[in-house]
Amino acid sequence: MSTLPDHVVELQLGGIAYSGWTTVEIERGIDQMTGTFSLRLAAKERTGAEDWPIRQGAECRVVLASVPLITGYIDSLTRFVGPDERGIDVRGRDRTADLVDCSAIHKPGSWRNRKLEQIAAELVKPFGIPIEIAGETGAAFSKFALQQGETVFAAIERMCRYRGLVAWSAGDGVLRIGNPDSNASIGRLAEGDNVISANLTSTTSDRFSDYIVKGQAAGSDQRNGASVAQVKGEAKDAAVARYRPLLIIGEEQSDPASLKKRAQWEAAVRSGRSQQAQITVPGWLNAEGKPFAHGMRATCDVPSAGLSGSLLIERLRFSRDAEGGTVTTFELVPPEAWTQLAEPEPKA
Repeated sequence: MSTLPDHVVELQLGGIAYSGWTTVEIERGIDQMTGTFSLRLAAKERTGAEDWPIRQGAECRVVLASVPLITGYIDSLTRFVGPDERGIDVRGRDRTADLVDCSAIHKPGSWRNRKLEQIAAELVKPFGIPIEIAGETGAAFSKFALQQGETVFAAIERMCRYRGLVAWSAGDGVLRIGNPDSNASIGRLAEGDNVISANLTSTTSDRFSDYIVKGQAAGSDQRNGASVAQVKGEAKDAAVARYRPLLIIGEEQSDPASLKKRAQWEAAVRSGRSQQAQITVPGWLNAEGKPFAHGMRATCDVPSAGLSGSLLIERLRFSRDAEGGTVTTFELVPPEAWTQLAEPEPKA
């Protein structure tokens, strides 16, 4: 990956492309449903940007190297003038922002024997947002009901948890459901080569030495009493030296194997999420001339920050300003931080 020249970001709306932005910030991630953008054009002299027919609420696309980074709407518009500069400031979000903001309205508000993608499609239909499913979504829900006042995204996210899946947006206005880790790599991020700055934050505040998950198994003529009422699963995190136990009460109907799997999952995911890395590189494009994407991996080699190996891009930010230039900032975690475990459905 080489140092790349300045790139043109276009704000497209109404068949017109606006560019020349002096300040750019575009953020996307698998840990947030909707991407955001902030574009500013400021100059000492009148640029004409003050008169651009841009209105809040308008549909728009933010495009880089022919790739839509954000397909959505303008949330706010500021036209400003001062003693040293004048210009325009435009902010907006991906189309999926409506799923985050708006309540889930559906009559009768419950479904029986319907699959996740069928229910999700009905919930997003009024918003005109297509859905793309990656992989299997599991069995149909025996019953799924909306909770009073929950947003569309909250309802979809709840279904995804029951199936061990994630809902996210890639910036093209499509809601994706599946595994956000593509296993594809953007290449090598190396100290002394293409890394401007890097840091690694490690914490043990959410990690424990022992994980004990307790539950209750269904009884039968052959199994009853204490063997049913006191099933549990355990796992350890060998990297936590001092005694720090965590007891988790599992779902009502469980078995030792599923409880052990839950304990192992808690240990792995908490270990992964305890490592948060940030790396800034020059430019916005990869070696193929395409914008970097979240959900991909990077091979990191930054010994001064203690960073090595393959890490998952959880979030990224494209930015440009007079001080920092044109850079991409990656927020990375170990891939196991995004390992998903399906949660048991509540009883119908």
